[in-house]
Amino acid sequence: MNSEQGVDLWIHGVSVGEVMIGKVILKELWKIDPKIKVAFSTTTATGFRLAASEPKEKCFVFYFPLDFPWAVRRTFSYLHPKLVVLIETEIWPNFLAEASERKIPVLLCNARLSERTERWYKIFSWFMKPYLHQLSLILVTDDSEIERFVKVGFPPERIFRLGSMKFDVANYRSHTEVSLGWWTKVGWDAKNLVVLGGSTHRGEEDILLREFIKLRKHWPNLRLILAPRHAERAKEIKNLCDQFGLNSRLRSSLEKEMAPEGNFDILIVDSTGELRSLYEKADLVFVGKSLTAKGGQNFIEAAKAGKAIIVGPNMQNFKLLLNLFVDQRAIVMVQNKEEFSHHLKSLIAEEKTRKLLGERAKSLFLQNVGVGEKTAKILHGYLNFQQQQRQNFGEDRELKIQKSHVN
Repeated sequence: MNSEQGVDLWIHGVSVGEVMIGKVILKELWKIDPKIKVAFSTTTATGFRLAASEPKEKCFVFYFPLDFPWAVRRTFSYLHPKLVVLIETEIWPNFLAEASERKIPVLLCNARLSERTERWYKIFSWFMKPYLHQLSLILVTDDSEIERFVKVGFPPERIFRLGSMKFDVANYRSHTEVSLGWWTKVGWDAKNLVVLGGSTHRGEEDILLREFIKLRKHWPNLRLILAPRHAERAKEIKNLCDQFGLNSRLRSSLEKEMAPEGNFDILIVDSTGELRSLYEKADLVFVGKSLTAKGGQNFIEAAKAGKAIIVGPNMQNFKLLLNLFVDQRAIVMVQNKEEFSHHLKSLIAEEKTRKLLGERAKSLFLQNVGVGEKTAKILHGYLNFQQQQRQNFGEDRELKIQKSHVN
């Protein structure tokens, strides 16, 4: 990066989730203007690796500076950004003060408030409010978020609902996309009905295996994929299958096979980065961290695949998205193990209902894709405005110099 010339845009995303949103924005922004130079900061090693996959000639990746006045001042002086974009709610007082001092607009994109962040802002509103008013624009994900942002001190006249970029993230395709070349070695065919437990946490595999044992008596062609949130738990899950007397295989073991297997009922995914593609292979999906753990996991990739989705009651981290899908009857949310058992059996038995649920999920997904493109257009407008302002300033300054020479 040429530090004298600087960058057009500085994007900051804390970790993987926020960095993915940043990548969506860049993809759409470079469609408008491929010459835009970007600085992309993050705070985690995984976020850094993800951001570093962008073209180096257009995107300088670095770790976000500590929020000390001298540190942020030095970074701004090095980057010379025309515009700053913060993803979700990453706000630092000295950082905002420095941007304001330099008259650089700061936009908060895909803005959302977790319950914890909301409480924090309320407690320290006397301190944070002046800094929050230095934000030029706040683009929130849902109408219900506007009031919450206003209550904790954000300027109401600068808050607008644009929608959630999580749909665009699920729709994002990169050159590093994983393909399932090994799937033919599984040996399952169209006669098999496949249930997938995605991003499962401890305790949820036990529930799924017990249900599988009961259901297989009625549907012998039933198959199960278990994709734990933490792949290192795969051997633990394999031992659990063995205890139940179930025939299972680790996904990694299929690499050594020369021909399709087909003689096992449960596939345990001990790899990372393949869940999105595996959703395409399922007929019915349970999304984990929702029955035996709190918070939930993102179910939008399963919706994109057009699959019937079941989640438990603990979806605190995806409240707005869940409400959207529940309102449109595009997902099944159960309150306990008994309800899970009932709905799982019902959806396996009723193909028409299962397909209708998947169609609703996909339709709702498609209706909400496009926020990344809208965001990119807004950013491009800001960049154009900033460029025009600088040109006008340069012309005014030149005119004043000429006048002084005449006088």
